[in-house]
Amino acid sequence: MTRDECREYLPENWLPILEADPMLWEIFSEHEYGLEQEAVPPFLIQELRGGNLEHLRPLLSLYGEPGLELLEGLLEIDKAAEDTAELPLPDGGVAYAGYFFARFTKADQEKAVKTAKRYLRAICQVYEEVFREPSPVEPRGGVLLLTGQEARSMDEKIHQAFVHGKPYLPDLQIRDELGDWFADLPYQGNCGELASLFSEALYHINNDYFLSYALLWPMTEHPPIENPFRPRFELWEMGLTPRFFDRSQMALLDR
Repeated sequence: MTRDECREYLPENWLPILEADPMLWEIFSEHEYGLEQEAVPPFLIQELRGGNLEHLRPLLSLYGEPGLELLEGLLEIDKAAEDTAELPLPDGGVAYAGYFFARFTKADQEKAVKTAKRYLRAICQVYEEVFREPSPVEPRGGVLLLTGQEARSMDEKIHQAFVHGKPYLPDLQIRDELGDWFADLPYQGNCGELASLFSEALYHINNDYFLSYALLWPMTEHPPIENPFRPRFELWEMGLTPRFFDRSQMALLDR
């Protein structure tokens, strides 16, 4: 991306910040494709992992406290995934993880169950208080922790249900309906500009829209409820993915 392209595709007040930071300028200047759709490099967060996300502070501070809250969330992600950034290979080499992910440890099992139950209650609150309709899951449903092959099998069952369109599992319903609801939330002030520009970079953290929603929630003009995506964010930090295969039980998958 040249200076002229920066002026064309990025907000005017970004350019002095990018030019003043050699690391940011190198990342943006090497980004050449799909600028009309993705003016921000889709793997910007990966480029700054390992202690360099503070380079975004001047940029995100342009959007006030919500922008700085986004930075704090990104710093949390970087810390949670610091042990998985580099993976040893059998031949003694090193592979660098393309996405952020955390590892589950059994010491977090009790905390994970409590966090999962908070997530259940948060989902039910959105359906009952915001949508004004019954929740597809029970607020006091069970929580099942699955690891290894059991986790992969559950994930595959849900994937196959999605591919074939039935049965319409609670997991798919929640993903679609909460995703549509979040997409319609208005943003505070000029935060919609930042959310739009950073959308692909946030999604590419882990190919997970709900992780993006948790990060972007403080920027929205949302109902007077706590961030319903925050407990899911905390489960991700523990290396777990919540899935709903039936109404009465959440499965936590060790990914």
